[in-house]
Amino acid sequence: MIILNILTSLIPLAIVIGIVVVVVRLVSKKKPASRTVGGETAGVFLRRLFTYMTMLITLTLSAIGIAGLLDTVTESGTVARSADTTALFIAFVVVALPVYTILAFYTRQRLEDDPTEGTSTGWAFYLTIALTGSLIAAMILVTGVVVEFLDGWNLDGTLLINAVMWTAIWAAHWWVMHRESDATKMQLAMVVGSGIGFVAVASGAGGFVASMLTELYDGLFFTTAVDLDTRAIVGPLVILAVGTPVWWLYWFRNTLTANRTPIWLVYVLLFGVLGGAITVISGAGTMLFGVLQWFIGDPARTAAAQFEFLPGAITAVTLGAAAWAYYGRVLGERAQRTRTEVDRVYDYLLAGSGLVVAAGGLVTLLAIGFDAVGAREIASSTTGDAVAVALTLLAVGVPLWWRYWSTIQAYRRQEPATELTSPTRRVYLFVLFGLSGLIALVDLVVLVTMTITDVLESSFGAATISDIAVPLALLVTTGAIAWYHFLVFREDRADTPEHAKAALREVILVSSNGRDLVTALSSSTDARIRTLHGAGHAVHAGSIDQVLEALAGETHARVIIFDGEEEGYDVVALDT
Repeated sequence: MIILNILTSLIPLAIVIGIVVVVVRLVSKKKPASRTVGGETAGVFLRRLFTYMTMLITLTLSAIGIAGLLDTVTESGTVARSADTTALFIAFVVVALPVYTILAFYTRQRLEDDPTEGTSTGWAFYLTIALTGSLIAAMILVTGVVVEFLDGWNLDGTLLINAVMWTAIWAAHWWVMHRESDATKMQLAMVVGSGIGFVAVASGAGGFVASMLTELYDGLFFTTAVDLDTRAIVGPLVILAVGTPVWWLYWFRNTLTANRTPIWLVYVLLFGVLGGAITVISGAGTMLFGVLQWFIGDPARTAAAQFEFLPGAITAVTLGAAAWAYYGRVLGERAQRTRTEVDRVYDYLLAGSGLVVAAGGLVTLLAIGFDAVGAREIASSTTGDAVAVALTLLAVGVPLWWRYWSTIQAYRRQEPATELTSPTRRVYLFVLFGLSGLIALVDLVVLVTMTITDVLESSFGAATISDIAVPLALLVTTGAIAWYHFLVFREDRADTPEHAKAALREVILVSSNGRDLVTALSSSTDARIRTLHGAGHAVHAGSIDQVLEALAGETHARVIIFDGEEEGYDVVALDT
């Protein structure tokens, strides 16, 4: 009966395989269409999309089915799982594995026959998803196997089989990637893998250091005996051991010295530097609040219990500072590189974060003050904790905002042509001005409603001030933020050369490597940027800043720029 069922299942399998083969053949043999998608004809794009999506799905199902069957068979030598589960694993293997095999052989043939296949977006998409998914699965499973083994000297067969399966899948795709892919197209996979490895290293090292500091703190300040939690120490060490080779392979071997593309900068600036900065700020804020709460708030009964957070906070500050310093060193000093839009995103994110944190502290402090004016009777411990929170938020937020906002304004004075027209600056000002104004407007409605209600009920008095303390504090704070950023926005509009942007419609760039110039042009003008030949009178410009200055005063509708590399740029205004 089992053999009959298997033979019966081969009929739909043959149908599925036939459909796959026919669709792939038809799509691949279609004549090239006039329309293209990402530089590929529509037929080629659809064929690759269908093929690689099907490969990803069948690869996942095949791995689950094979691992499940191996685990089922090896469990005491008998089929110990339920019939439904076993049947599902068999179906995965019988249906998905042949389809994946056929498509894999077909793709291999395409890679050999068509040089564009290995550099296509579809192939890079497949490898990126397969590598990233199998890497995450393998790291989690290997960590689980080792932790279970070290914890009770017990080897979990299910985890082991799945760990071997997904590690093998990752290794196979890593080998294929280095043989049959374009390194530029695979940078996203390398950056994502670097981030995964870094998170594993940071979390493992942080967990280990925090556990050791906690044990030390408990031993020094608590009188009760504390048993060493080996699992809390072994787990982070295993994560660190698994993550270290991954980070080394992806980051140090393949990403650190790669081209500094926007993807690379996003990882280093927003993930490494910004992530480290936020971790440091969070840890420092936690420590500051604990100290302030001890003096002016409602602390725990003993100092040991009050400052029990110190091991975790110290770990966060230490590891965050290490990440911040390392990635900052990798990035280099700002004076040594051209300011990019990613730099601006980093600056504005930190400035905005600091402003939001400081605003929260100011709202809290003002609310306490208005509440005190209303003479409401409040428990001193609650007020003390609120004051501690407010002072902590202000102490963290104000320096953070001032540090990065002053840097932004310094660049605005030094490079007004690029900074004033930056989309990041425009979005930042619009969001803060618009959102703050909207919050202030809604809050004003609430404030007026509460006040009029008390007036109509003849209960308006000192208690009313206490009732409206929070809305009033929020109105004052958001109103001030909205007004300040409105003034900045109006000043920017006055200093932006809008007439030049309106006149200039097209910039034609002739350059072998003008990525930095294209980035600067995109952020400083709304003109279309493309490559074309023309003639006219040239104006020599030695640097990108000089090019932007020349364009700011340009009245022609079309400009062509020749990249002379060491000699600089030639800016040509065309009359036609």
